[in-house]
Amino acid sequence: MWLGILSLWKQRSCGLSRESDSAVSANRQRPLKPAYLIVGNDLPKVELALKRLKARIVSQPGGETNLDEFDAGQEPAATVVNAANTLSFLGGVRLVLVKRAELWSREDKELVAAYLRSPSPGTCLTLVAEKLAPGDVLRTVMKQQGEILEYVAPTESRLPGWLVEEAVKRFQLTLGLPEARLLIERCGTDQNLLLREAEKLSLYAGGRRVTAEDIRLLASPTAEASIFDLVDSLALGKGAEAFATAGELLSAGEEPVRILAVIMRHFQNLSRVAAMRDAGMSREEIQNEMKVKPFVLGKLLEQSTLLGLPGISRRLRILAETDARLKGAGTLSPEIELELCLGKLLSA
Repeated sequence: MWLGILSLWKQRSCGLSRESDSAVSANRQRPLKPAYLIVGNDLPKVELALKRLKARIVSQPGGETNLDEFDAGQEPAATVVNAANTLSFLGGVRLVLVKRAELWSREDKELVAAYLRSPSPGTCLTLVAEKLAPGDVLRTVMKQQGEILEYVAPTESRLPGWLVEEAVKRFQLTLGLPEARLLIERCGTDQNLLLREAEKLSLYAGGRRVTAEDIRLLASPTAEASIFDLVDSLALGKGAEAFATAGELLSAGEEPVRILAVIMRHFQNLSRVAAMRDAGMSREEIQNEMKVKPFVLGKLLEQSTLLGLPGISRRLRILAETDARLKGAGTLSPEIELELCLGKLLSA
């Protein structure tokens, strides 16, 4: 199965997508601006814009010889301006690309702004920044001499919807909102990572709708997500899953004391939620007090109801005892102490 997925993945990654091809072809019909400012934290869109721009430069006379890349955190503006003023090779357009332009000092930015007021005719200077203030000198001069492209990443609440749309558009993958939320929960909010996982799922699903079981089978969870899987298993009494996840975490190098700390924090949150619920507070009031994501609160309410305050209190005592043993009171190895703790939690 894995070899088949890997083979399809390699085939798909060869060359530009049809969307990229058509976009590049369309762009070739328009003259390049002397300068571009690409601003934003939507990394997939920023990277796609740069990919298209580089492809256009490489397709012209001189090819990659006319491509210079710099990091503003390592190179002063004077070096970049010198490169921009260098004649292009074989009559092509020279692309001078600068990443992290927000790191330049005021003096460096003024030097680049001075260049932009009278740019070299054979050069396209492209600055990339995650964020620039509205009144930044680079923004001001770029509005007059070039073009500003803004790519803002979706907020956390909009991320599932973004993932559903991108999965269909890029990979023809049918992904429901619940499945998108599960994928984000397991893999984090890094957009590029989510797109890689979506592509992997599309190759596995082969055109059918992706299920939660597919995601649990294929998606590579972050260490943080694995720990949350562990606490969920403990709270729901799923012993086999709890020990399997704990073993994977230990094998991956996670410290027992860190795993225990996350488990303890989870049960402390369960205790708080149970107390507030028993005191008659509404879900909205508990949400405001806990300051956690809605789906996290849903789990806390479900698990606290299942265990009840007495059951949660018993487990907190077990965790406190294990914490003391890990910090010097115990005689066994930290790994064994953690495993014994898990067994006690499951039977409490």
